[in-house]
Amino acid sequence: MRIGVDLLSISRFSRVSRHPRCRTLVFTPAELAEADGLCGERRAERLAGRFCAKEATAKVLGRGLGQGLGWRDIEITAGRWGAPEVTLRGGARRIAEEAGIGRIEMSLSHHGDFVVCVAAAAVGDAPSRA
Repeated sequence: MRIGVDLLSISRFSRVSRHPRCRTLVFTPAELAEADGLCGERRAERLAGRFCAKEATAKVLGRGLGQGLGWRDIEITAGRWGAPEVTLRGGARRIAEEAGIGRIEMSLSHHGDFVVCVAAAAVGDAPSRA
């Protein structure tokens, strides 16, 4: 079992969430489309949650971003009922396959100015969506 946790201040992240270049370097078009359907503070909160989830996922993979995986190699979107779903591509998918990591599950929670994500994977699970 591998576990990754990340905690982030939404207000500190909000500047990044508004910067056009940073947005396209960190987030996939699907992640941005989900966030851009929300208003002001909710948009920043959504992107902060996605950023936090990417960090927690990188910890599950045992790598820092830039160490064989990029920000957009990890995509976090909302599933049918709103729960976060992880899709691994590129370097993240390769690292997961090499480590025997398949599906990654996670939970995101927002409270006040903070977002926390816990990500977990059992070695030998079926692969994350392609």
